[in-house]
Amino acid sequence: MEIIPITEAKTRIAELADRVAREHDHFTITRNGRADVMLISVAEYESMQETLEVLSDKETMSDLRKSAEDFAAGETFDADEVLAELERHHRGVA
Repeated sequence: MEIIPITEAKTRIAELADRVAREHDHFTITRNGRADVMLISVAEYESMQETLEVLSDKETMSDLRKSAEDFAAGETFDADEVLAELERHHRGVA
């Protein structure tokens, strides 16, 4: 991540935008020596928004914690068990 004064960012905006879009670089743009804005890709911004949605959903977070606990306790299924369960549900046998 580079820190760039706004005056420099103005002259390099096309280059900075290309780097952000292609290489997922980040730029902190300063104004009067203070960090003022960040330049990040839309894809990265959307990913962060999705992460925040997941983190703010109590039910999803509860499910994730339970999954982590199950995994730590060794309560897992191998691929064959998962396939067999999917086949049972597909046939309507629960």
